[in-house]
Amino acid sequence: MVKWLFGFVFFLQATALHSQGFLPRWIGCAEPDSTSELWFRHTYLCAGRPRFAAIEVTTTGFFDLYVNGYNVSTDSRMPFRPQEKDDQPICLRFDVTRFLRPDSNTIALWYGPSYPHVQPRQVAVSYFGRGHDDRFFSFTADENWLCRKAYISLDSVGGEVFPAPDACQRGWNGSDFAPACWQGAACRPPDCTRKTDYREVCYPAERVAKVLIPAYRVVEGDTVCYEFQTGFYGYVRATLRNAHRDSWLNINGLRYQCRGETDEQAYRKFTRRLFRRIWATGDGPFRSSRIERIEGIETRSYLHFGWQ
Repeated sequence: MVKWLFGFVFFLQATALHSQGFLPRWIGCAEPDSTSELWFRHTYLCAGRPRFAAIEVTTTGFFDLYVNGYNVSTDSRMPFRPQEKDDQPICLRFDVTRFLRPDSNTIALWYGPSYPHVQPRQVAVSYFGRGHDDRFFSFTADENWLCRKAYISLDSVGGEVFPAPDACQRGWNGSDFAPACWQGAACRPPDCTRKTDYREVCYPAERVAKVLIPAYRVVEGDTVCYEFQTGFYGYVRATLRNAHRDSWLNINGLRYQCRGETDEQAYRKFTRRLFRRIWATGDGPFRSSRIERIEGIETRSYLHFGWQ
């Protein structure tokens, strides 16, 4: 017990020292644009499973964090931004000890812009802790990280476009992936004019508050209008069954290309907005009868307490 407490205190001291007085070391896509969502990844080799390890992610947008293929994100969207069109650097810390392996550990990020504009500083990642031999280690993301565009992107008016992923895009966040389509990330100079918001123990976050069912629907040809009667902030989730492969569905700014699977779900990843009346329409091959279920996912902010 005493040994465990000593190790935990050492870990807290190390993480506190790590986050004090350092500007984020930014990386980004070599040719950034205003709408692309991005994937970043790197594999760290080790001689034994670390005793403790944490990851700090600083971003100007939103992100999901993966370790060895596991999604370690703690909220429905990270980080919480009170203003949608805001790219202030925000830093979150995650205890990832339980996800680590003794030989190699792959860290991957899915990044989404906070709104459609060109932002070359996209993420800064620090991976640090105590190794199996009790020695402190610390790594920061640099040009050795790999980057590529994700298959999802924003549009110019705050919607999202979901083409069907191809084979080389599957498994992008695990140990086995197709490296041919990846390139080295670009290092960006620090921004001394902007303060980073460090969120560590108690901070605002976003979670799913309710799942809402529409009160009724009206069918007009291959277009369906769903009425929720009360407005909500969040996103819409559509469950599709046996939709025509490669046909397109549009739900209030979400453009989704169907995979042709028995059951699949279409919903926004990083964008949120106010909803009340939902219009679902598709291109020629799509049939509204393929929509099995429509749900309104209401999200709200809350205070996140404790370590990640």
